Amino acid sequence: MNSCRTHGLILNVSDYSESDKLVTFYSPDLGRATGIAKGAKRSKQRFVNKLEVFSLLHILYRPAKRDSLLFLVEADLEHSFLTLRQHYDRYVCAIYIGELVMRFTREQDPDPSIFSLLTWAMQALEDSIRPLKVATLFHLRILGAAGYQPEIDRCGICGKSVQPRLQYTLHPSNGSLACNRCGVTDSDSLFSLSVQTLKFLDYAQRIELKNIGRLKIPEKNIDEALTILYRYTQHLLQHDIHSWNQLMALRTTY
Repeated sequence: MNSCRTHGLILNVSDYSESDKLVTFYSPDLGRATGIAKGAKRSKQRFVNKLEVFSLLHILYRPAKRDSLLFLVEADLEHSFLTLRQHYDRYVCAIYIGELVMRFTREQDPDPSIFSLLTWAMQALEDSIRPLKVATLFHLRILGAAGYQPEIDRCGICGKSVQPRLQYTLHPSNGSLACNRCGVTDSDSLFSLSVQTLKFLDYAQRIELKNIGRLKIPEKNIDEALTILYRYTQHLLQHDIHSWNQLMALRTTY
């Protein structure tokens, strides 16, 4: 079988046998994929110091037969993103981002926009953009890429645009806003959002990815936005995000 080339960002690496490793990565043309790196633990050339989580690689592989794993022939390092493994706050944020990719993507279902978003996030962390800000922006944009973009520019009941003097809540079942003028009272299932946070999130959904890191937002609004996105995602997935508590622990360090 002929070999193929791609490049992908590693999301997870695990031992498979005494000498092999399983590598899960996200690629613009394969989507999320898992391959076996035969002899990776002993290799002196093909894989040494390359199969590290968050590394971006050029990968030579042989396609899978039916439901079997890809066979990774060799890999060349494109970018190690080494600082993500050297700074705890960046590492935790990258783990959170990787978990979101695992939750919102399927095997062999490529989406180049998700790959671009993922590589943007890793570069942003390496460039020392605040980790919680990167996590917020990534979380928001992957919801849109997966088809779950919340509707946060207007009330989903009366249809009127967000206005400074009103209060708003997000309903997790449909990702739409409700303003206090519409008399929504089921506070147990709704999550409050300030107008400043809504304006930030709305603009962050529309701005070009290359410019998104320049957006300014206070820490309190990042915390609010990230919490709302997390709760909305919990409802969508009906499953918790395991790295959430570690991410939230970073708030005490800023």
